[in-house]
Amino acid sequence: MMSLIALNDQCHIIIELAQPEDIDEIVAVENRAYAFPWSRKILLSEINGESFSYVYVARLQNNSESSGKIIGYNFFWVVSDEVRILNIAVDPDYQGYGCGIRLLQFAIDFGREKGAKSVLLEVRVSNLTAQQLYRRLGFQQIGRRKKYYAENKEDAYVLKKQIFA
Repeated sequence: MMSLIALNDQCHIIIELAQPEDIDEIVAVENRAYAFPWSRKILLSEINGESFSYVYVARLQNNSESSGKIIGYNFFWVVSDEVRILNIAVDPDYQGYGCGIRLLQFAIDFGREKGAKSVLLEVRVSNLTAQQLYRRLGFQQIGRRKKYYAENKEDAYVLKKQIFA
């Protein structure tokens, strides 16, 4: 499964399955996107993870290049009838072009094809930009996890979106 979106007439973003050799670029985006990034070991363990674990990358393509750099990714699980978004990020230099929305919508569509009925995620209480994106896509707050993020004891909102096959 692959998806293509246009950034402009010259550049496109292709969403494709991550490979272990993509780890250096994924780590670089993770470190640029987050104050408290996941470790290389954790990121790689999801790429090499269980049958329910999926990692897709957004790769920038120029018309003249066959394979471009990774500018975003989505780590998610599909378990039973639920998609669980674990980690989604877009390189700060490429935010605002719709890549994050496409990565999230890709996981929703992927899960729907596998029989999922809902999508669940946590988001930092302080991450207002992400909260706006999720709410725009129909996510609703269903809970709050106290001190969810270990590194700074920040709370997380639990958001859920119903999807139908």
